[in-house]
Amino acid sequence: MSEKKFLFKHEEKIESKQTPVREIVPWHIAIIDDDEQVHQITTMVLKSFHFDGRPLSFLHAYSEAEGYELFKKHNETIAVCLLDVVMETDHAGLDLTKKIRLELKNSITRIVLRTGQPGQAPEEHVISEYDINDYKEKTELTSLKLRTLMYSCLRGYRDIISLEHTKKGLEEVIDASTKVFSHQYLDQFARGILYQITSILNFEESALYGVFEGVTAHQEKNDVIRIISGIGQFESHIGENLVNLMPEEILAEVCHKTSEFFSHHTDDSYIACYHSNNRPRSILYLKGLVHRDELQSRLLDIFSRNVLVAFNNLYLKVQSDEIQSDASDIIGTALENCLGSAGIYRKRVAEIAHRLANYYGLNVNEVELIRQTAHLIDIGKIGISAEILSKPDELDDDEIKIAQDHINTSLKMLKLSCKDASEMAENMILEHHERWDGSGYPSGKKGDEISLEGRIAAIADVFDALNSPRSYRQAWPIDKAFSFIFENAGSLFDPNIVTLLAKHKDEIAALYKD
Repeated sequence: MSEKKFLFKHEEKIESKQTPVREIVPWHIAIIDDDEQVHQITTMVLKSFHFDGRPLSFLHAYSEAEGYELFKKHNETIAVCLLDVVMETDHAGLDLTKKIRLELKNSITRIVLRTGQPGQAPEEHVISEYDINDYKEKTELTSLKLRTLMYSCLRGYRDIISLEHTKKGLEEVIDASTKVFSHQYLDQFARGILYQITSILNFEESALYGVFEGVTAHQEKNDVIRIISGIGQFESHIGENLVNLMPEEILAEVCHKTSEFFSHHTDDSYIACYHSNNRPRSILYLKGLVHRDELQSRLLDIFSRNVLVAFNNLYLKVQSDEIQSDASDIIGTALENCLGSAGIYRKRVAEIAHRLANYYGLNVNEVELIRQTAHLIDIGKIGISAEILSKPDELDDDEIKIAQDHINTSLKMLKLSCKDASEMAENMILEHHERWDGSGYPSGKKGDEISLEGRIAAIADVFDALNSPRSYRQAWPIDKAFSFIFENAGSLFDPNIVTLLAKHKDEIAALYKD
């Protein structure tokens, strides 16, 4: 009889209180062994085992090749791997360990090597040479010791996952905070916070942040609760109506509470809702929690209230920014209507300036701000008469003065549409007609006296103007326009930015293809 049939010594049945099973994701345990009896006995001993209120789910493989395919499919969702050393070869388990760690880059799964022939793979050598978490002889793994092993391995796996969620959440928050606020980055910022919550509470990572749409006070069942951000099972439902996904009893709580902040605790879920000063109500919903004592529940309420206040303020900031962006688009459209086809150039100017800023290496905030502002640099031309704008002959001195004053009008209109207009936006409007050699207007600045954004806008503006038809001339061929910019590097234009334009000539030229 094979020694594998004596895998577990006889022991008295040990009773222990287990947390009630809930419909949450189990811990995945991989059993990789070429002996079917090992699979059966291991599953039998651990079938009632629970850790943190979660049961075990077993994945089976019978060779190194099958084990590798198993990990390719499930990889880091496998919490513990019980791996036989000797299967189709004397070192199959050792080879698979290397593949899991190096090829699949899985450093999270707790790998326990089991052997019935310890002499073939000495313990000290295996532990020192292979990235495993434990090494056991099969005869020593009694049912009690196997349960003890599960506790230690699952604690380690849980804590690593918690650290990974914390790291991932911080990366999301930091990355989002360096970018221009928009619904895209609001989702990213919120997702980072949700990962932080799941790592702190150690639960299945299903959580969401949502906002009531249209109503700020008493809610009705048919209202829309838009999911702004979600992780776990809610990640694929961003933008959908939470009402369609929320249990009836919890939805009833949400829709009929009018206090500034309230929370609702169940055995395996939690919802918190916040609103103030007739602002949209924000919701935090967590699913898959384990049992919490009174102190933990109170701390969760405090944390959730603070998170929802932050989300609420950020959401309103995003809404405000989008309204201002819409206002800028309306003003830009008015410019197009006023100037006709000549006004359409603003979109290409914005795109060229955006690309030059990106090529230069500015951060994402600055690049986006340059794109948003560049199409407004000549908005003040709305105040210039059509006779001057469309005059086919050269302008006289008075007309030149009127035309150049569009800069001041543009700046005033910017401040009207964007109350918090940045210095960078103001510089682009004031300096896009300044020239590197000091021959421009309105201040005759030269060289580095001109802001970087002003120098970028100057090239984008002139290049597109040359490629666009005017009342007094036809559009230039694009190669002629490039040549003009290149020839005036160091005189009219910043030579470093001109170099970037030349390097990416084909990409810029593509903007003018039908």
